[in-house]
Amino acid sequence: MLFFHWLDVTWELPFGLRARLASHSEWVVYDEIFVHGEYDRALGLALDVAAGHDLPIHIVDIGSHVGLFTLRATQQVLERGMGNRQFKITAVEGNAVLVKEFQARIFGDNGLSRNVALTHGLVGRRTGQAYLNGDSLFRREEPAVMVPFVDLSALLAGAPQIDLLKCDIEGAELLLLENYPDLLRKVNVAVFELHANLCDTRRCRELLREYGFAHGETLRRGDPYSLYCAWR
Repeated sequence: MLFFHWLDVTWELPFGLRARLASHSEWVVYDEIFVHGEYDRALGLALDVAAGHDLPIHIVDIGSHVGLFTLRATQQVLERGMGNRQFKITAVEGNAVLVKEFQARIFGDNGLSRNVALTHGLVGRRTGQAYLNGDSLFRREEPAVMVPFVDLSALLAGAPQIDLLKCDIEGAELLLLENYPDLLRKVNVAVFELHANLCDTRRCRELLREYGFAHGETLRRGDPYSLYCAWR
């Protein structure tokens, strides 16, 4: 961690965007998103659909971490020449430390406050609160912090449709799918990091089909973590 802070590792991206990395774990996430392009298939599908409508482009980044997926999504919108359209990214993160880092890097380093909105809170249940252990509701690796849940339906009530929902919430993905059928039904493309050691991933895929996602593709195979994309 100190090694990365000392180096102040920053990647200059197209369109004046900057990705700053401060730990080995962030380097791993950067490699997944920018080098291997693991989310590019889902982003491509969503932006293909967005090209056919006149509504604002809307991407939801649940489990936004320090904002690397948000940066990639912004880059992809700009690369497609869609930057002149109104586009919005709604980000949600439960870890207060990561919220501060997201604010510093997305708003401070990149000046994206006009297009990106960040909410601090847990995702899964509609109400209440729970202990967050690091980045998961289910692990017991670090001291736990009580964090309230965000009601996603209320947060996104003003969105007539969502082009892409990205979800990486460390095992709470099944809770989200069980509790938000209304929200999922207005999503065009969804991409989930599924945690087979923390939830029933088969049930996750079943629910996506029940909500009208006729197509599905595993973008990254792994045990226990995989990346799954579903679209209509």
